[in-house]
Amino acid sequence: MVGIVVVVLLAVLAIPIKARCGAPGLSCASALDPNGYVHYYYEVEPLGVFLAEIFTGTNIRVFYQSGEDLEKAR
Repeated sequence: MVGIVVVVLLAVLAIPIKARCGAPGLSCASALDPNGYVHYYYEVEPLGVFLAEIFTGTNIRVFYQSGEDLEKAR
Protein backbone atom coordinates (compact mmCIF):
# COMPACT_ATOMS: atom_id res chain seq x y z
CA MET A 1 0.00 0.00 0.00
CA VAL A 2 2.82 2.43 0.86
CA GLY A 3 4.46 1.70 -2.49
CA ILE A 4 1.30 2.61 -4.37
CA VAL A 5 0.98 5.89 -2.44
CA VAL A 6 4.61 6.76 -3.23
CA VAL A 7 4.14 6.02 -6.94
CA VAL A 8 0.95 8.11 -7.09
CA LEU A 9 2.65 11.00 -5.25
CA LEU A 10 5.61 10.93 -7.66
CA ALA A 11 3.23 10.84 -10.63
CA VAL A 12 1.37 13.89 -9.31
CA LEU A 13 4.63 15.79 -8.77
CA ALA A 14 5.63 15.00 -12.37
CA ILE A 15 2.45 16.49 -13.88
CA PRO A 16 3.51 19.17 -16.39
CA ILE A 17 2.32 22.74 -15.81
CA LYS A 18 3.02 25.90 -17.79
CA ALA A 19 4.88 28.52 -15.73
CA ARG A 20 5.09 32.01 -17.23
CA CYS A 21 8.55 33.58 -16.89
CA GLY A 22 9.96 30.29 -15.65
CA ALA A 23 9.03 30.78 -11.99
CA PRO A 24 6.24 32.35 -9.94
CA GLY A 25 6.61 36.06 -9.29
CA LEU A 26 9.14 36.82 -12.03
CA SER A 27 8.56 39.48 -14.68
CA CYS A 28 9.54 38.73 -18.27
CA ALA A 29 7.30 40.74 -20.61
CA SER A 30 9.00 42.25 -23.64
CA ALA A 31 8.24 45.59 -25.21
CA LEU A 32 5.60 45.62 -27.93
CA ASP A 33 6.80 44.16 -31.20
CA PRO A 34 5.94 45.85 -34.54
CA ASN A 35 2.73 43.78 -34.78
CA GLY A 36 1.46 44.90 -31.35
CA TYR A 37 2.25 41.70 -29.43
CA VAL A 38 3.91 41.29 -26.06
CA HIS A 39 6.24 38.25 -25.77
CA TYR A 40 6.35 36.15 -22.58
CA TYR A 41 8.87 33.39 -21.86
CA TYR A 42 7.39 30.20 -20.40
CA GLU A 43 8.53 26.80 -19.18
CA VAL A 44 6.52 23.58 -19.05
CA GLU A 45 7.85 22.02 -15.87
CA PRO A 46 6.91 19.35 -13.34
CA LEU A 47 4.48 20.41 -10.62
CA GLY A 48 7.07 19.42 -8.00
CA VAL A 49 9.61 21.85 -9.46
CA PHE A 50 6.99 24.62 -9.58
CA LEU A 51 6.16 24.06 -5.90
CA ALA A 52 9.87 24.08 -5.02
CA GLU A 53 10.24 27.40 -6.89
CA ILE A 54 7.41 28.89 -4.83
CA PHE A 55 9.07 27.66 -1.62
CA THR A 56 12.61 28.86 -2.52
CA GLY A 57 11.64 31.99 -4.48
CA THR A 58 14.07 31.14 -7.30
CA ASN A 59 13.90 29.69 -10.79
CA ILE A 60 15.01 26.05 -10.86
CA ARG A 61 16.15 25.33 -14.42
CA VAL A 62 14.47 21.91 -14.72
CA PHE A 63 11.72 21.82 -17.34
CA TYR A 64 10.21 19.65 -20.06
CA GLN A 65 10.21 22.41 -22.67
CA SER A 66 10.27 26.18 -22.95
CA GLY A 67 9.07 28.74 -25.42
CA GLU A 68 7.47 32.10 -25.96
CA ASP A 69 3.81 33.13 -25.79
CA LEU A 70 2.44 36.06 -27.73
CA GLU A 71 -0.38 38.22 -26.40
CA LYS A 72 -2.02 41.02 -28.29
CA ALA A 73 -1.67 44.31 -26.39
CA ARG A 74 -4.96 45.91 -25.41
